[in-house]
Parts: sequence; C-alpha cells; structure tokens
Amino acid sequence: MIRQVLKVFKALNSNEKPWQLSLGLAFGGVIGLMPLWTPHNIVLLFLAFIINLNFALLLIGVFFFSGIAYILDPLFHQIGLAVLTSEGLQSFWNGFFSNSIFLFDRLNNTLVMGSLIFSLISAVPLFFIFNFLIRKYREHLMGLLEKIPFLKSLKLAKAFNTVTGGGS
Repeated sequence: MIRQVLKVFKALNSNEKPWQLSLGLAFGGVIGLMPLWTPHNIVLLFLAFIINLNFALLLIGVFFFSGIAYILDPLFHQIGLAVLTSEGLQSFWNGFFSNSIFLFDRLNNTLVMGSLIFSLISAVPLFFIFNFLIRKYREHLMGLLEKIPFLKSLKLAKAFNTVTGGGS
C-alpha cells in the first residue's frame, strides 16, 4: 500500500504534464466503473497504450473506481434498465442487438449498459477535476512537502526522492 502511495507522489512530481496524469486517472475511472473483461474495456486499454498517458495512475484509477463501482451497481442497473427498456429506443435496440458483435459486448445487460453510460458521461468531468487538483497540488503542496523537517531528514532515502520527484 505504501509503495502505491509513493508511486502516486512520484507521478505527481514527475515532469509529465498534468493532462497526461489526469487522462490516466480518467481512463482508469472509466475502465474501473465498468465490468472488467468487456471488449470495450480492452479497446480502452489498447487506446491507453497508444496515447501518452501515465499508465501507473491508470492502474490506480482502475483499482480505486472498481471499489466504487460495487457501491454504484444499483444506480448502474437503474440507468441501464431505463435505457434498454425505453419505448422510443426499442426498434434501435432490436437492430443493434441483431448484430452478434454487439451481443458479444454484453451491452444488453443492464449493469454493463448503465455503467458504460455513467462512466462515459463522468469521464470528462473527472478529467477536468483531476487536472485542476494536480495543478493546485503542484502550485501549493509540492513545495510544502519539501520543507517538512521529517522529510528533509530522509533526503538520502529513496522514499524522499520518490515523494519529492527526485531520484529514479
């Protein structure tokens, strides 16, 4: 657990741009909120390898938001049920699910559909919130962490280098 916290501080204090860190966390949020082994998650992971984002924060986001997803499952079910049983969309869903590729993606499951809709809608605000928080951290807290006497005494330790962004 401590190693994961140190990795977060290392990423926050790295030379990477805030959008790269925010995008990693936002992708992790989208992947973490949906059931794990779905084809659209595999596509998102493939896209994450192509885009220049922080993969360590993506993994931390996946683990964090996977825990939240269990709490939000009843909400996901209600969203998916409302979308899949909507009278105006019945002809669309009949044509959509007549293609076997879309059945393979399990979007006919209320939980998968609801979590997909919720995670895609929440991805943009998550990106901007994380971007704002990372910028504020770098402006205000990063300098304060370097001034803490206890952390200064650990200057030679690898943990201090990781927390302050120095070292490897």
